[in-house]
Amino acid sequence: MQNLRTWTRSPLARIACLVLGSRRVAMVIGQTVHLSGTTREQFLADAEWVAHELVHVRQFKEHGFVPFLWKYLVESVRVGYYHNKYEVEAREEARRVVLANPDHVLLPLPKHAQPKEPRA
Repeated sequence: MQNLRTWTRSPLARIACLVLGSRRVAMVIGQTVHLSGTTREQFLADAEWVAHELVHVRQFKEHGFVPFLWKYLVESVRVGYYHNKYEVEAREEARRVVLANPDHVLLPLPKHAQPKEPRA
Protein backbone atom coordinates (compact mmCIF):
# COMPACT_ATOMS: atom_id res chain seq x y z
CA MET A 1 0.00 0.00 0.00
CA GLN A 2 3.04 2.24 -0.05
CA ASN A 3 2.20 3.46 -3.55
CA LEU A 4 -1.35 4.50 -2.62
CA ARG A 5 -1.54 8.28 -2.93
CA THR A 6 -3.04 10.07 0.03
CA TRP A 7 -3.51 13.72 0.94
CA THR A 8 -3.81 14.27 4.67
CA ARG A 9 -5.64 17.33 5.96
CA SER A 10 -7.28 17.70 2.57
CA PRO A 11 -9.58 20.74 2.34
CA LEU A 12 -11.99 18.69 0.21
CA ALA A 13 -12.16 15.94 2.82
CA ARG A 14 -12.64 18.57 5.52
CA ILE A 15 -15.66 19.92 3.64
CA ALA A 16 -16.97 16.34 3.38
CA CYS A 17 -16.59 16.00 7.17
CA LEU A 18 -18.75 19.07 7.66
CA VAL A 19 -21.37 17.95 5.12
CA LEU A 20 -21.53 14.40 6.48
CA GLY A 21 -21.28 15.44 10.12
CA SER A 22 -18.32 13.14 10.59
CA ARG A 23 -15.08 13.54 12.52
CA ARG A 24 -13.01 11.65 9.95
CA VAL A 25 -13.38 11.15 6.24
CA ALA A 26 -11.56 9.49 3.39
CA MET A 27 -12.70 10.31 -0.10
CA VAL A 28 -11.24 9.57 -3.49
CA ILE A 29 -10.73 12.14 -6.18
CA GLY A 30 -9.13 10.53 -9.21
CA GLN A 31 -6.31 8.36 -7.93
CA THR A 32 -5.76 10.11 -4.59
CA VAL A 33 -7.40 9.33 -1.25
CA HIS A 34 -8.13 12.62 0.53
CA LEU A 35 -8.13 12.37 4.33
CA SER A 36 -9.43 14.56 7.11
CA GLY A 37 -9.48 13.76 10.82
CA THR A 38 -7.12 10.83 10.42
CA THR A 39 -3.51 10.17 9.56
CA ARG A 40 -2.24 8.14 6.62
CA GLU A 41 -1.04 5.50 9.09
CA GLN A 42 -4.43 5.25 10.81
CA PHE A 43 -6.17 5.00 7.46
CA LEU A 44 -3.80 2.32 6.14
CA ALA A 45 -4.21 0.29 9.36
CA ASP A 46 -7.95 -0.12 8.65
CA ALA A 47 -8.22 -2.87 6.02
CA GLU A 48 -11.94 -2.36 5.43
CA TRP A 49 -11.57 1.39 4.99
CA VAL A 50 -8.66 1.00 2.56
CA ALA A 51 -10.54 -1.66 0.58
CA HIS A 52 -13.56 0.66 0.33
CA GLU A 53 -11.52 3.58 -0.99
CA LEU A 54 -9.60 1.35 -3.43
CA VAL A 55 -12.92 0.43 -5.02
CA HIS A 56 -13.48 4.13 -5.67
CA VAL A 57 -9.98 4.42 -7.18
CA ARG A 58 -10.92 1.59 -9.54
CA GLN A 59 -14.26 3.22 -10.34
CA PHE A 60 -12.50 6.44 -11.35
CA LYS A 61 -10.14 4.50 -13.61
CA GLU A 62 -12.94 2.47 -15.21
CA HIS A 63 -15.34 5.34 -15.88
CA GLY A 64 -12.89 8.21 -16.38
CA PHE A 65 -12.41 11.22 -14.12
CA VAL A 66 -15.19 13.59 -15.23
CA PRO A 67 -17.67 10.88 -16.27
CA PHE A 68 -17.34 9.16 -12.88
CA LEU A 69 -17.74 12.42 -10.93
CA TRP A 70 -20.89 13.14 -12.94
CA LYS A 71 -22.32 9.62 -12.52
CA TYR A 72 -21.54 9.65 -8.80
CA LEU A 73 -23.18 13.06 -8.34
CA VAL A 74 -26.30 12.12 -10.31
CA GLU A 75 -26.62 8.85 -8.41
CA SER A 76 -26.22 10.65 -5.06
CA VAL A 77 -28.89 13.21 -5.95
CA ARG A 78 -31.19 10.47 -7.23
CA VAL A 79 -30.99 8.02 -4.30
CA GLY A 80 -28.83 9.68 -1.65
CA TYR A 81 -25.29 9.01 -0.48
CA TYR A 82 -25.94 5.78 1.39
CA HIS A 83 -27.88 4.11 -1.45
CA ASN A 84 -25.56 5.41 -4.19
CA LYS A 85 -24.66 2.28 -6.21
CA TYR A 86 -20.98 3.24 -6.19
CA GLU A 87 -20.98 3.45 -2.38
CA VAL A 88 -22.92 0.19 -2.12
CA GLU A 89 -20.34 -1.54 -4.34
CA ALA A 90 -17.47 -0.13 -2.25
CA ARG A 91 -19.08 -1.19 1.05
CA GLU A 92 -19.80 -4.69 -0.25
CA GLU A 93 -16.29 -5.22 -1.59
CA ALA A 94 -14.72 -3.88 1.61
CA ARG A 95 -16.89 -6.23 3.66
CA ARG A 96 -15.81 -9.20 1.49
CA VAL A 97 -12.16 -8.31 2.06
CA VAL A 98 -12.66 -8.20 5.85
CA LEU A 99 -14.72 -11.39 5.98
CA ALA A 100 -12.08 -13.19 3.93
CA ASN A 101 -9.44 -11.94 6.36
CA PRO A 102 -10.80 -12.09 9.94
CA ASP A 103 -7.44 -11.16 11.46
CA HIS A 104 -7.66 -7.82 9.61
CA VAL A 105 -4.20 -8.21 8.12
CA LEU A 106 -4.01 -5.81 5.22
CA LEU A 107 -3.90 -8.01 2.14
CA PRO A 108 -4.07 -6.97 -1.50
CA LEU A 109 -7.57 -6.73 -2.95
CA PRO A 110 -8.74 -9.59 -5.17
CA LYS A 111 -7.66 -9.14 -8.78
CA HIS A 112 -11.16 -8.11 -9.93
CA ALA A 113 -11.22 -5.29 -7.35
CA GLN A 114 -7.72 -3.95 -7.94
CA PRO A 115 -7.32 -0.67 -9.77
CA LYS A 116 -6.73 -1.36 -13.44
CA GLU A 117 -3.61 -0.01 -15.08
CA PRO A 118 -4.33 2.74 -17.58
CA ARG A 119 -3.91 1.80 -21.21
CA ALA A 120 -1.09 3.49 -23.06
